[in-house]
Amino acid sequence: MVIRAVFNLALLVGVFSLAACQEKPSVSTEPSVSTDVGTSQAAAPPRPTFADMVKINTPLGIVEGAHSPLQFEEGENAELSDVLNAFSSDSDNYSLIVWHQGQVLFEKYFDAHTAETRAESASMHKSVMALLIGAAIDDGFISNVNESVGAYIPEWSGDDRGDITIRDLLEMSSGLKPLSSEGGMQSESVQFMGAGEKARQTMLGMMLADEPGTVFHYQNIVSQLLGHIIESATGKAYQDYLSESIWKPIGASEAKVWFNEPDGFPRTYTGLYAVPRDWLRLGLLVKDNGAWDGKQIVSKDYVSAMTQASRANVNYGWQIWRGERYEPLRYYNEKKEGFAVPSSEFFVVDDLMYFDGFGGQRVYISRSKNLVIVRTGNVKMDWDESKLPNLVISSLP
Repeated sequence: MVIRAVFNLALLVGVFSLAACQEKPSVSTEPSVSTDVGTSQAAAPPRPTFADMVKINTPLGIVEGAHSPLQFEEGENAELSDVLNAFSSDSDNYSLIVWHQGQVLFEKYFDAHTAETRAESASMHKSVMALLIGAAIDDGFISNVNESVGAYIPEWSGDDRGDITIRDLLEMSSGLKPLSSEGGMQSESVQFMGAGEKARQTMLGMMLADEPGTVFHYQNIVSQLLGHIIESATGKAYQDYLSESIWKPIGASEAKVWFNEPDGFPRTYTGLYAVPRDWLRLGLLVKDNGAWDGKQIVSKDYVSAMTQASRANVNYGWQIWRGERYEPLRYYNEKKEGFAVPSSEFFVVDDLMYFDGFGGQRVYISRSKNLVIVRTGNVKMDWDESKLPNLVISSLP
């Protein structure tokens, strides 16, 4: 079966696992005693999880924080607690937080994981990066989302690719031809994610296949282009600009980003390692249209536009997903090919939006319910998109 580009992050998990399992086994000089008649074999090393990625993926860059405690009341909701404990029994969660109307009604960390666990966020990073585009517009580094990318990618300024707009990239309707997935682990798409030193070359070599702004096709490499534009426009390292523009202003703790190259160029489609409560902060920032503690961190107009329906997909905004229209299977391209996330039922509110990280990494947000839900955990290939938010909302007062 040919795995399509929309399934890139699933392949990325395979890249992680393969790399971790290819370490040379240690050789013991001590004699071994075995009661087995046949040849004994060492047990295979455990497969790495998303909680291990911050130790496996190198090199990493620091997003400096300025931690301040979250100000909220702790609420009680016995029904919600019962429902979420039952939900968590087979969900492989690391963390689960429910914030509602100024109160944390549920916060729990599972197994060996704690409030300090910085797990692989996968594509949840894309939504944070989109907020940073808004900050760059507020700061005057980028004129507006309708500006052509040729102004920031000189290699494209002399051809049609330079006419792609920042909005086209944000909406995943760039018109760029997807990387090939032919060849499995040696394919363009897997090599882009695994071989960071070639990421810049691969990114700049993308070619047009469709009219920009017309065809929805979700691609990791498009989010990498946006990260490149941030660095080009601001003249600053991505992690430093993220720190000064968003991370410190919202009182977040130190985070880490996964570099493509030895000295930088972070992967802006994955690999943002932050504690669960900082994902809650980011959800609250979006819920409140870019405001934090009475101060506008990202302009209200930008965040409002970011969370509206895009031109080519009503359930996608600017690097953030929406739940306005019911989709039993949510595909990552207009042709409805490859991997899809199921939803067993309609969302019970029509304004749900969410950061979507592979395998169930999620920040769900509803402005009408004044609600933010954070879930991190092991990859769940059978993740049901509507189950968790509907369980929570149905249990609210």
